[in-house]
Amino acid sequence: MSELRQDPITHDWVIINPERAKRPHDGDGGECPFCPGNEALMPEETDRIDDPQGRWIVRAAPNRFPTLDVERRAAVRYSEVAEGWRRLPAYGQHEVIVESPLHDATLATLPVERLRDVLEIYVRRFRVLAALTGVARHVVLFKNQGRRAGTSLSHPHAQIVATPVVSPEVRMRTQEEVAIFDSTGHCAMCHVAGRELGGGERVVHRSTHFVTLAPYASRVPWQIQIVPLRHAPTFAEVKSVELDDLAPHLHAVLAALHAALGDPHYNLIVMTPPLDQVHRLANHWFIDVQPRITLRAGFELGSRIVVNVQTPEAAARALRAQLPQT
Repeated sequence: MSELRQDPITHDWVIINPERAKRPHDGDGGECPFCPGNEALMPEETDRIDDPQGRWIVRAAPNRFPTLDVERRAAVRYSEVAEGWRRLPAYGQHEVIVESPLHDATLATLPVERLRDVLEIYVRRFRVLAALTGVARHVVLFKNQGRRAGTSLSHPHAQIVATPVVSPEVRMRTQEEVAIFDSTGHCAMCHVAGRELGGGERVVHRSTHFVTLAPYASRVPWQIQIVPLRHAPTFAEVKSVELDDLAPHLHAVLAALHAALGDPHYNLIVMTPPLDQVHRLANHWFIDVQPRITLRAGFELGSRIVVNVQTPEAAARALRAQLPQT
């Protein structure tokens, strides 16, 4: 059985799941399970948006090879301890969001109105999974674009996972945000966004409701963060009018990355706090995009200090140059 195991020293959680190795990959010779006409290759869908002719344009369904599975919760006796080491059945919820019927599309090449539909399904599924009482303590919404980013199938899709545990690293960020609020009285991300807008050298793009920044201490070359200008602690609280603005905003910055790097492999993650630790005044959701251009080597793995070979200021200038002139 798949398990969640906790490291007895660091308290990091690890999912041991041999079944994930069986998931299909491009080049296996089988049909793409995400293409129109192959809907039967996926479990029964949980949500969809159709075009005027009744054909799906975005759909969501449980993952056939889930990292975490809600059915495994039946085996939970809260926390099994073997020789003082914690483990749990790997329960939770894991869904796939198929972002387009077009096999070779990307978020950078989709029409803006189709990207707005994708974002609509993102937030709808986030709210549903966040409401899974007794299952979800953290909801992770992410997209792996390209093989170097970890995707197994190239057809455009995102994934969303509700986990019953929270990693120490996620808790640490949440606690740091609370500590900053306790000592200063303001949200750390609101402060960063305001300061960056005042300076401008690391601002990539600004729209009515969002700003995209090349983070001051970027962890990888070309990293960007899309930050809502309205303070809101969780992604579940995004407003429809903000999604209307986020679609063209995200389309513009991803297209800039596409133009600058030539269809890069990247990870896109909606960063939002654990559900049971939301501090409404301290936490602030955002979208983190990390291109997969370099690999972490021995120094990074041993020291936990990353080496970035590009300045965020240079990345911001290059991306601004790729944006349409207004």
